[in-house]
Amino acid sequence: MKTKLIGVFVCLLLIIFTIPAVESLKDYKLYSIISNKTQIGLKENWTELQKLVASDDIPENIFGESVSLDGNTALIGADGYEDKGAAYVFRRTGNSWIQEAKLLASDGAVGDSFGYAVSLDGDTALIGAQGDDDNGNWSGSAYVFTRTDTIWTQQQKLLASDGVTYDCFGCSVSLDGDTALIGSPLNEYGSGSAYVFTRTGTIWTQQVKLVASDGAHEDYFGWSVSLDDDTALIGAYGDDDNQEVSGSAYIFNRTGIIWAQEAKLLASDGVKGDFFGSSISLDDDTALICACSDDDNGYDSGSAYVFTCVSSIWTQQAKLLPSDGAPEDYFGCSGSVDGDTVLVGAYWDDDNGDNSGSAYIFTRTDTTWAQQAKLLASDGTAHDVFGNSVSIDENVALIGIPLDDNEWDATGSARIFIKEGGSPYLEINITGGLGVNAVITNNGYVNASGVTWQIHVEGGILGLINKTVSGTIDILTGESKTVKTGLFFGLGPIAITVKVAVIEKVAEGTQFFIFTVVKK
Repeated sequence: MKTKLIGVFVCLLLIIFTIPAVESLKDYKLYSIISNKTQIGLKENWTELQKLVASDDIPENIFGESVSLDGNTALIGADGYEDKGAAYVFRRTGNSWIQEAKLLASDGAVGDSFGYAVSLDGDTALIGAQGDDDNGNWSGSAYVFTRTDTIWTQQQKLLASDGVTYDCFGCSVSLDGDTALIGSPLNEYGSGSAYVFTRTGTIWTQQVKLVASDGAHEDYFGWSVSLDDDTALIGAYGDDDNQEVSGSAYIFNRTGIIWAQEAKLLASDGVKGDFFGSSISLDDDTALICACSDDDNGYDSGSAYVFTCVSSIWTQQAKLLPSDGAPEDYFGCSGSVDGDTVLVGAYWDDDNGDNSGSAYIFTRTDTTWAQQAKLLASDGTAHDVFGNSVSIDENVALIGIPLDDNEWDATGSARIFIKEGGSPYLEINITGGLGVNAVITNNGYVNASGVTWQIHVEGGILGLINKTVSGTIDILTGESKTVKTGLFFGLGPIAITVKVAVIEKVAEGTQFFIFTVVKK
């Protein structure tokens, strides 16, 4: 722990056609159910579902320093573990989240701070280790892990091609598909940079180094990063365009393999010391940019800004402030956006004691944003810093509490919150066998009633196969049900269409008399 604290202190100083017998095809989508208790005009209710702790829950783990949520998987960083760092994977089974794996760097060393930043996309995890020394003290690195079934393995270690001492590469990370974005905010005397890596097969290579067109020393470009498809959002909280340390954020777009800066974003009312860009999140054409030291509700009370893009033009849509903001709440210390919902942390909120922390939910209707809920830990106490890290995906929120237990033990935890009255989350798995089968699983937290389904199969030699079956089913949360065509006779290639509620999935296969195989 001492090494960890010394490292952090140093950083702060520097800142000042193969067909198998049976194959599966999956599709995921939300299916909205209208409740018989529709609450018109009322704010949303979010409920704490579960407290997550590491299986080796030990002091100074700092479990919850970073979090990332994608569907039924959660990734949680614990950069204090054995002074080296670790990351933990939890997976949802029914209504419970269970630890699936603990991830460690293959070459982890004291002071690496592995797990300080994490990002998850599907079966791939990206974990930052800003204190790694491969290119000199605190030069930094990042690691990619992948999952097969339930087994996670390290795929590659990523280093900046020009990394040097005290770059803090890996301070921030973001992952989308086969592209990784990694911040290096202390690169070039604190002007900062960010690196894009891409994966081909199982090999990751550096594609480009991004820098601000007007970068200056101590801008800390790359302190925060977020990636969505071919767009990168990069925060530079030390930028001085609106006075000293007012902050900014930059948009970069990729065309082919070429990245170009598209826009520089500034708060419409930015002033000295706002730290605009300290935390950021990007989803499609919506960017969330936090200013944790904004003073609208008192000194360092904090704020967050929403920007949207239309025809490559980014404009500020809203400034978000908590209804009960207070001095030194640091609202905006963390933020996450998913569609029309934003989750913002305020880790020094005092509702459960000094610096116990909180988080806020805001939603958008048309172009108007409104606060819907304030989230607190059910057992929150002073100095927990609940909200230090946040991530939201559909109707589930994940919130890190790295100092849970007490500020000196720093064991840490994380909490899962769910939105009451949300939508079922349906997964369709199409398989073959004696006819076509569709396994429908409700992975949401709400029961699905009267779900309509249909399976249609056509094709074969001379087009003689034409089979349609349909019906309705109820699926409880966490439950799977199988619907079937039953036996049908034919020979040759077939086209399969499965409809479940508003979801439609098309697959190809081959019929061998009464046996069906589904093409991968």
